[in-house]
Amino acid sequence: MKLKNIYIAVIALFMVNMTACTGGFLDEDSNPNALSPSVFWKSEADIVKGLTSVYAQLQPNMSWGTPFERFIVVDCYRSDELDFRADVTSWLQIATFVSESNNTIARTNWTYLYRGVNYANQCIDNIPNVPGVSDQVKNQTIAEARFLRAYFYFRLYMNYGERIPIYTKQLEGTDEEFYPPQAAPGELVAFIEKELQEVQNYLPDLGHYSGTNIGRATKYAAAGILGKFYMFRKEEAKAEKEFEKIIGKFQLMENYNDNFDGLHKNNKESIFEVQFSGDNTGGLREFNRIAQHLVSSNAEGYEEAYPSFWLYETLKKDLTTDGEYSDRLYSTIVFNDPKTKTFYMKDGEGFLDYHKDGEIFWNKFTSWDPSLSSYWTQSAFNMPVVRYANVLLLYAECLNHRGATAEAIGYINQVRARVNVPPLSNTMSKDQVLKHLQDVERPCELALEGDRWYDLIRWGIAGQALREHNKPYVENFVETKHLLFPIPHNEFLLNPDWEQNPNYGK
Repeated sequence: MKLKNIYIAVIALFMVNMTACTGGFLDEDSNPNALSPSVFWKSEADIVKGLTSVYAQLQPNMSWGTPFERFIVVDCYRSDELDFRADVTSWLQIATFVSESNNTIARTNWTYLYRGVNYANQCIDNIPNVPGVSDQVKNQTIAEARFLRAYFYFRLYMNYGERIPIYTKQLEGTDEEFYPPQAAPGELVAFIEKELQEVQNYLPDLGHYSGTNIGRATKYAAAGILGKFYMFRKEEAKAEKEFEKIIGKFQLMENYNDNFDGLHKNNKESIFEVQFSGDNTGGLREFNRIAQHLVSSNAEGYEEAYPSFWLYETLKKDLTTDGEYSDRLYSTIVFNDPKTKTFYMKDGEGFLDYHKDGEIFWNKFTSWDPSLSSYWTQSAFNMPVVRYANVLLLYAECLNHRGATAEAIGYINQVRARVNVPPLSNTMSKDQVLKHLQDVERPCELALEGDRWYDLIRWGIAGQALREHNKPYVENFVETKHLLFPIPHNEFLLNPDWEQNPNYGK
């Protein structure tokens, strides 16, 4: 079974929020512009279309700034690794910790995630009834939909907490769907854990798919997400068991930048990543504009965000055994150095041909190659969700947490050896190793990949790090408020009795 161009724009027209139309012209079964479940789910090809629609919600769409909002604004604007240009109001509200329940980023992020949940539920409910399809195909595709649904709920949990509604069935337009209860304490956590545990029994035991199936979830993707879920919950012993399933099954790429240039997608280091093919034929928009939003205005970019000077200074200390700056610095930040190179610098050009000394810009996620897309503003690199270097560092953190510090250092040194930086001494203490992971290794290895903010939360040092690293407008940050987004204001119009997240208004 093949999912050709797995993230092509939502194919299945039936994938809508079904409202209560009970007859006449707008009835779902008679409307020529919509397909109801009873009409759509007829063959294995329909399973492919339906499942593709769920995967497509990872992007979640290709409008002007939406991928940038999803991968950079939501995951990185609150962290100490990123500074910003004063431009889009809703983005600034997030970055400066003044957002409230009417913030459009918090609302659209919530909407996209629940849309993904709804699409997944339609697959889960209808695939079992498709005739002429083997149990193996049904079990695997249902497991993929459950995996994606659990991932969407994981992201909801990290950003909105656990007092959110849980939908486990496709929408039918009932009153209960419009007025759902908030999840009870522990209910969402148990649901995510159970789903990610169970789907591993049905997902394929392989590193990657090939051909037209590239990008689909595997057992290791589910283990990686469950491990990250446990880490966020400070359940290191459980996380260690999930990461153990992955250790030795993947390898680090020899070249650090191969993970981000778009030319080595779904490589041996990749466990799960969001796919962008770059295809714009026939009206497709299988690209993102993240590079356009990050590149300097002197190179015709929007220049919306910059590396923080704390991150820059941290990476400048990431020196190789020869005393040179490491590939992690050059691949992450554009700065005034003879070895700095970006796609927009022609032969013989350097940093000062475009920028002033002292300026810094992002290099990670700004690459382009004409083999990938027609224009540099249409980026075709994938966005990593779980890659092996991250798993090695998380596994090392688990080992160190239970006192196996020397063993933990060995896994950290695997990551360091790839970029030729000196190994850590095996005499480091447990506290020193954790501090190194917090202040050096994870920010150097994973900058702008969407982990830093959630790392700060799970370590319990968000406010401390923001203050110590001179995050702009840190004086607005309230620990008991800004670790979560507010539940969007619109949700309280139908459900006024819901509880809002702490210190936000409805």
